[in-house]
Amino acid sequence: MPPQPQSYRPAQIILHWVVFAAIWVQWLFNEPIKRTIHAMQIGTTPAGNDMTMAWVHVGFGSTIFLAVLARLYLRYRYGTPGHAPGTPPMQAKIATTVHWALYGALIGMVITGGMTWNGVADLGYAHRLLNMVLFGLITTHAAAALFNQFVRKDGTLRRMMVSRKI
Repeated sequence: MPPQPQSYRPAQIILHWVVFAAIWVQWLFNEPIKRTIHAMQIGTTPAGNDMTMAWVHVGFGSTIFLAVLARLYLRYRYGTPGHAPGTPPMQAKIATTVHWALYGALIGMVITGGMTWNGVADLGYAHRLLNMVLFGLITTHAAAALFNQFVRKDGTLRRMMVSRKI
């Protein structure tokens, strides 16, 4: 295991925001893939632009998967900085648990979505359940980041911004 770095690497930060943006795209445009999968399951042709938008969903899901794998690799290879100074031990444990749960939920979403899309198994129910879990985890993660940044004033959000050193 590498020594604990003082900050995140730019690639770690960029991948964090790529996953963030891709998740929002998935949430905003998830109805067409639901309709497309339903049409495929009952043997009909998807309506209108649904198939195209379903492929967009699949593409962004694949992007999330690759970005999460890259983040896990970078975490393993280079480590991550410790929690912000002054973080209470229980809060640090909760933050660590939420981060790992986010990775797990994201990977689970891609696996259940991919298996459903490819007709391997209808895991749509598990995919929807993981979506609710993911929403709760992201809400918790974002609320904690905002609390730390604006109440504790510990620079949490600054840690996830790529700095421009001149």
